[in-house]
Amino acid sequence: MKRVAVIGLGLIGGSAALALEARGYDRNPESRARANAKGIRTAETLAETVAGAEIVFAAVPTAETSALLQEIASLAPSAILTDAASLKTPVVEAASTLPDGIRFVGGHPMAGSRLYGIEAATAQLFRGRPWILVPTARSDDSAVDVMSELVRSVGSHPVILDAERHDRLMTWVSHLPHAVATSLARAAGARVGEGLRDLAGPGLLETTRIADRRLEFAIELALADPEALANAIDAVCGELAALARSLRRHDDVALRTFFAESASLRRTFEPD
Repeated sequence: MKRVAVIGLGLIGGSAALALEARGYDRNPESRARANAKGIRTAETLAETVAGAEIVFAAVPTAETSALLQEIASLAPSAILTDAASLKTPVVEAASTLPDGIRFVGGHPMAGSRLYGIEAATAQLFRGRPWILVPTARSDDSAVDVMSELVRSVGSHPVILDAERHDRLMTWVSHLPHAVATSLARAAGARVGEGLRDLAGPGLLETTRIADRRLEFAIELALADPEALANAIDAVCGELAALARSLRRHDDVALRTFFAESASLRRTFEPD
């Protein structure tokens, strides 16, 4: 297995460190201590963490990724660099300014949990999940192959996308579901109130699960591409408006068509 260093020991970084038996670092000493308690080998400085690493994984918020990559590049110029940012276009643009000879392959593991932080980290987090790889101007075929093998080693399957397509798809795959979940939680909570605690079943709980995300992450998703997300929300509103019209008309044919088509479309993106 390649020698891997992970920078940022939250849910994703901590899980990667566990799955890859990697050395880890977090700028927060308390996070490092909690990571140690989970069995992750940590270092006290960034330089110590990346020393001798063949792959360095930056698992920090999107806004912090570009600056961190520049710092890592100066400390570990021979390592393959990768990241976990949920928005790829700005990271790929920043990667183009890395020094010549630096190899960087953008990454985005499509895995998560209703919990967050190092306490929720688990080596099994990525199993069966896609891990998007985004080649950049600082990638070569060998680096992409190494990263593909790495993500397979933790049970993920690599999906190669360019940055523009990745960000366009994330509007629908990640950002819109969060917007819909939060809207449903707000509507149900405001109109039903405390009675939901006793009555809510899997339908409501599973549909709104991702509404309970850290505020910083929720804002990052919402502002990744505000115009694209607003347009996607409008599309969902259009579907709901059509359903509401059919209900008010008691249009059995329209309702059957609506629900049958929805079920059919859902099956097209159900994982094998």
